[in-house]
Amino acid sequence: MNIAHPNPRANSVGLGDAIIMGLSSSGPSQTIAVSLAGLVAVSGYASIIPILICFLPMIGIAIAYQRLNRWDQSAGATYTWVAKVFHPYLGFLSGWMILLYYTLGTTTLTIPAGIYTLELVAPSLVENHAAIFAVGALWNVLVTALAILGLKMVARFEWLVVIFEYVVLLTAASIAAAALWHGNTASPFSWGWFSWDSVGHMKGLMGGILIACFMYSGWDASVYVNEETTDRANNPGKAAIASVVMLALVYSLTTFSFQSVLSPQALQAHAGNVLAAIGTKLFSPPWDAVMALVVLTGTLASLQSAVVSAARMGFAMSRDRVMPRCFQQLTARSASPWIATLAMSALNLSLLALALSTTTIATALTTAASSLGLISIIFYGITAATAVWHQRNVLTHSAQDFLLGGLLPSIGVLFSFWVLVESSLSGAVSNTVLVYGLGSIGLGVLIILFLHRIKAIPFFVSQRIDHEKIQ
Repeated sequence: MNIAHPNPRANSVGLGDAIIMGLSSSGPSQTIAVSLAGLVAVSGYASIIPILICFLPMIGIAIAYQRLNRWDQSAGATYTWVAKVFHPYLGFLSGWMILLYYTLGTTTLTIPAGIYTLELVAPSLVENHAAIFAVGALWNVLVTALAILGLKMVARFEWLVVIFEYVVLLTAASIAAAALWHGNTASPFSWGWFSWDSVGHMKGLMGGILIACFMYSGWDASVYVNEETTDRANNPGKAAIASVVMLALVYSLTTFSFQSVLSPQALQAHAGNVLAAIGTKLFSPPWDAVMALVVLTGTLASLQSAVVSAARMGFAMSRDRVMPRCFQQLTARSASPWIATLAMSALNLSLLALALSTTTIATALTTAASSLGLISIIFYGITAATAVWHQRNVLTHSAQDFLLGGLLPSIGVLFSFWVLVESSLSGAVSNTVLVYGLGSIGLGVLIILFLHRIKAIPFFVSQRIDHEKIQ
């Protein structure tokens, strides 16, 4: 399996597969399952407002990814682009944050996978942390094995899951919306939901935006498989934009419809299995079990995408010798980075055990969601800034270049900076979230200094290039 200059297999997946990868990574069913209770807790019933606020900057950031991908197609994506345009230190930190996102993020995937499996087969164990770990770990091993079999197998699995997931979610949301319209929910609709007091002022709004950022995040998974996608210069970017638009529509409808089905107290009590609880209110037996099944399958697809994305990032960084060289080893049959995949899976299991052993499930999920929102908004903002700077010489060539190359990505940059600063000033993020988020990023700085100053890895001096030649 040792290959002198390894590269993943080209043209393994198409545009539709890339879109499915983005949708699977964000995974509306599992994302709502772990974030709805926290979103309502911080922003009240105005939870749709943070989701809508995040849409425009997310589109700007997705366009930044699209334009950068046209220039340079690398599985490292942001890691590679930032290193070339700005500085290899910042490039490494960006790749490090993406690895953190996809490894820490699996905590919010494997916990629901364990919970919803137990909900279906052994309800009496649904609060048992050891049982949750055992079942979640088993699913982790299975999706890792599928990822090693190759991207085509992953795409086929995720097509089936996403179609099932979206049909069930939209059907349930329509039923919940009808109940809300007729006043048959725990909290009847009121325009007062959208008042400044109801949203929790700036602290509540920022807390909601952080969680909304987490909800959107993951659409960039389609870009990390660009070396394996047909028309690799264009299709990954198209997939990223399509994913953001579709996620905005689904999240707006589902959160607004589901949030008042249960009381706020009931939402918090079922923080780890909120969609199962909502399902029992919307459907009669045995159909109420469908909600648990859709979250389980959606969670597995998201976990699959996380493992695939983290492995591709680890593979790309390994080519520059800033990750272990063994991460470059590919399987002979599918050209999948199998050692990188196994390593990321093992790290996922360690983080799962840590999360379940140190806190309650509700606290673990809320902390993880906010931390991941913080991390994702930083590397999204850096990517958008990279696109603007990279294209600075062509922004005045046409109105289209100004809008798509400058204005919309700049909105993404400013939004990212505003969220980062305001969430800290308003107290929307706890000290725990800051420690998890910024502390883990700080660890990346220490690794940079070790690799550059002690190991003398060439990447940190060879990646500097003439900006004029980038255009």
